[in-house]
Amino acid sequence: AVVSTQSTGVEYTSDVGLAMLFNQAGGDLSEAMLDILDKDDQNSAYINTLIQEIYEIWKFWDMRDGEEDDQITFDNFYRGFMAPYFGCYRCEDSQVALRCMDVDSDGMVDWKEFKVFLIWAGRQYPNVKNKQELLDKAFRHGIIPDMKMELDKIQAARSEEMRSSED
Repeated sequence: AVVSTQSTGVEYTSDVGLAMLFNQAGGDLSEAMLDILDKDDQNSAYINTLIQEIYEIWKFWDMRDGEEDDQITFDNFYRGFMAPYFGCYRCEDSQVALRCMDVDSDGMVDWKEFKVFLIWAGRQYPNVKNKQELLDKAFRHGIIPDMKMELDKIQAARSEEMRSSED
């Protein structure tokens, strides 16, 4: 789900790469997998610095609900990170993307749920210029393709449901 078919040199040998391959193949990342990925330190010091800068932005939005717990509401995640890529918070595409990020289905986006996309983007695009470009790569080549796969599943299920009701 996180691997763009237009990307070249996609790696599947690291924990992050294998997790992305598993996700792309239709598997759902578990909390245990996210815990392992959260401890990953194979990115360059530069990419880790960019991820830390993004985490500082994350903490601002995390505090908006009055509790710094590495979880932010869908609304705050949209406002803090997704808005440049999705035109409408309440639109189906945005809601599907938010649900794709919510691995533990608790109605919140956890830092480690988001960080996995940043780690992956840092591996795939190690020469990004700044944190905004890293975010852009994570969304355009990771989160959005993941969301599109999920939308395809939803549409296929709806089509099957309609065919079944016509019979």
